[in-house]
Amino acid sequence: MTKTLLILILLTMLLSCGKKAITASEKKEIITELNAIHTADQKYAGIPSQALKDKYGREKAWDIFENKRDSIGLINQEKIKNLYKKYGYLGYKEIGEKASNNFWISIQHADNDIEFQQQMLIALKKHISKNNGSKVEYAMLEDRVNVNLNKKQRFGSQVTYNKFGQAIPKIGLIDTLNIEQLRKAYDLPTFREYYNKMSTNHFEMNKQNMIERGITEPKLYE
Repeated sequence: MTKTLLILILLTMLLSCGKKAITASEKKEIITELNAIHTADQKYAGIPSQALKDKYGREKAWDIFENKRDSIGLINQEKIKNLYKKYGYLGYKEIGEKASNNFWISIQHADNDIEFQQQMLIALKKHISKNNGSKVEYAMLEDRVNVNLNKKQRFGSQVTYNKFGQAIPKIGLIDTLNIEQLRKAYDLPTFREYYNKMSTNHFEMNKQNMIERGITEPKLYE
């Protein structure tokens, strides 16, 4: 029996097991914890602050920033795993849409544990079929897993940037012809809208460096 097959069997067994029902007081505690997890995650979701770069220099600031981000990510993942073991995947019906998004975000960023991401992808798919989860979050997590496995994406949610700072699909797309229909089916914005937004954000976040390279405005898709 292959390792992958064994994992899938174990996942199926785990997901079929009943989980503890959530009381009103537990729901409140869970939401509070997830709010804190989200706040910590987002603090290190972007780039180092200018103050940090001014104090340590760009290279050292990035080292400090990434080490802190990775440390917080591991702490958040452990908290999410404990919540999942106790209650199962936390969808809209369990804790509401906002808190469910906060539950998902640390899973999305758990690139150090692809098997965990795959497990959560299976769990989220079941919730999607019951209108108890976000199709957008499912699409983004599926793409994240594929990219982490060095595979092409279905939805194109994971981006990298070319030499002009223009967003392009990381590793590539499985189906370029039907990408718009697929994105629409999963409540995602159009390819052009999303990629122009990402290109603009990337330019603004790295504006000084871009200008030094002779790029004075974001390169957008027409």
